[in-house]
Amino acid sequence: MYENNYKNPIGAGRAGLESFLQLIADLDEEIELFAIGGTAMVLGGIKESTKDIDFLTTSSPEKIRSMLTLAGLNEKNKSRLCNTWHLNDTRIDIFFDEFILGFSLPDDWKSLSKRLRTIGRLKLFILNWYDIIITKIARSERRDIEDCIAIIGHEQIDFQKLKKRYYLCADTAIISDYDYKFRHMESQWKKK
Repeated sequence: MYENNYKNPIGAGRAGLESFLQLIADLDEEIELFAIGGTAMVLGGIKESTKDIDFLTTSSPEKIRSMLTLAGLNEKNKSRLCNTWHLNDTRIDIFFDEFILGFSLPDDWKSLSKRLRTIGRLKLFILNWYDIIITKIARSERRDIEDCIAIIGHEQIDFQKLKKRYYLCADTAIISDYDYKFRHMESQWKKK
């Protein structure tokens, strides 16, 4: 379902992400995009660039397909779990249905997310930091754990609240070793 290597050989910084967002905004369609993972970290000022460009949307797959095709992107994978698009050599993944990397987000995910701004009819958000950390723990690669630690420090995350939210979600997640993955991230965080 999800490979363990970078999707793009060259990282996308804020300028590259802004170009993509403007391209989508220029379509003049009402849409909500929630930056997740490294994309959220770049837009949130936590890191300079990301090699994985990921968004969650509340729009239907049909609407996204129509919009992104009109914008000149090529669909490479029609999966609702991780809908993959290419803009020239840049890969962009779109997630639907509040389901990211084996986790169904809690009911309050949207109300906890931070609205960044509106560009035309495009409403841009950052998925709340707790759920971003949770989805990064789901994959649990070294870079994901490093990102979790960076987010915890930068956003002053309440670790006990994070732990409670994680275990609430993990019980119904379709990822393996969810307890081990959290304990590993926690041990790395304590070392910092």
